[in-house]
Amino acid sequence: MDKASDILKRVRRIELRAKHLATENFAGQYQSGFRGQGLDFDDFREYMPGDDPRFIDWKVTARMRSPYVRRFREEREQAVILAVDVSGSMHYASSASPRTSKLDYAAEIAAVLAFSAAQSGDKCGLLIYGGRQSRYTPPAKGMKQTLRIVREIVASENDGADQSISEVAQQLVLSQKKAAMVIMISDFWGEHNKAALGQLNFKHDFIPIRIADPMELHLPDAGRVILKDPETGRNMFLNLSRQDVRDAHANSVHLHREKWTQDFRRLGIDFLDLRTTDNFMPPLQALFARRSRKFSR
Repeated sequence: MDKASDILKRVRRIELRAKHLATENFAGQYQSGFRGQGLDFDDFREYMPGDDPRFIDWKVTARMRSPYVRRFREEREQAVILAVDVSGSMHYASSASPRTSKLDYAAEIAAVLAFSAAQSGDKCGLLIYGGRQSRYTPPAKGMKQTLRIVREIVASENDGADQSISEVAQQLVLSQKKAAMVIMISDFWGEHNKAALGQLNFKHDFIPIRIADPMELHLPDAGRVILKDPETGRNMFLNLSRQDVRDAHANSVHLHREKWTQDFRRLGIDFLDLRTTDNFMPPLQALFARRSRKFSR
């Protein structure tokens, strides 16, 4: 199968699954998860599974003989920007999840969010970073935009190293003048920068989604191996039969990830921590449910 056909096949698979998940499992949580909802009434729409029942309009429901909820202008006008890391490490897939690279997993999450935005009449944009060059797709409405977003992510080349979080934050601040919901999907293997995270969180409604392959966190007892860094191309010779080597790696990874976690928490940023072997829908639903409760107080 040639490269173009493979990309189309992957896009189609992600599209079908994501559209189903967005429609059947996530519509209500997405709608209620926007900061500042309820400030300005805009219109009615039909009730979707997961919607907050407090927004049901009983007069319209009785007239239409089907449940309807109230929409609010700020919820509708706030754009969603998906910032997706496509650096070399995101193309990694191990035997723990042999059919799903971190990037395909990220693309599926992004697709669910983009489909949810399209179904709700919201604008959705994309920033791809960590490749040969960053690419920004301005927010727009509709399913055509959603398919473009999925295609852009899946077709990204494995040719880049991690961009600094300060560069990405600056791009998002400069390219999107109006405050948006920015959902950053990455393995966050880059360098920490609490100030840049704070800048993003101050300007936008910022949600990081961190993805890991289980094999990255705990190396197996696999004897002598050659490991290749997917971003630098550098080879490393390791004896994984040695417990101290495996322990040193696990400790280094833990410390790096814990620093990111501490920065998120100190800035009051709600985030998701996922493995490629996880079903991401329950944690994603729980995240938006938490946001709904917080913003409805």
